[in-house]
Amino acid sequence: MNLKKIQQYVPVDIRNWEKTDFAQLLYEICDSVKQYTNDVVEVHQVVKLGKVGKDWKFLIIINITQDLDNLGTAVEAL
Repeated sequence: MNLKKIQQYVPVDIRNWEKTDFAQLLYEICDSVKQYTNDVVEVHQVVKLGKVGKDWKFLIIINITQDLDNLGTAVEAL
């Protein structure tokens, strides 16, 4: 098994918590960073940076593991 591990950072700004489903947002972020169908994507950490003006700032740290021997098909960007 030939594994490749990647870490990505995604900045997120949230203005209205009443209209935000944070769990769904994390799921969509994980789904959007997949390059291949067999990628394993995990949220490593959610860092709350604080409030700037009306927006709450977060940094989402994502771990991606790819099996280079079995990548699967490429995920097309929309």
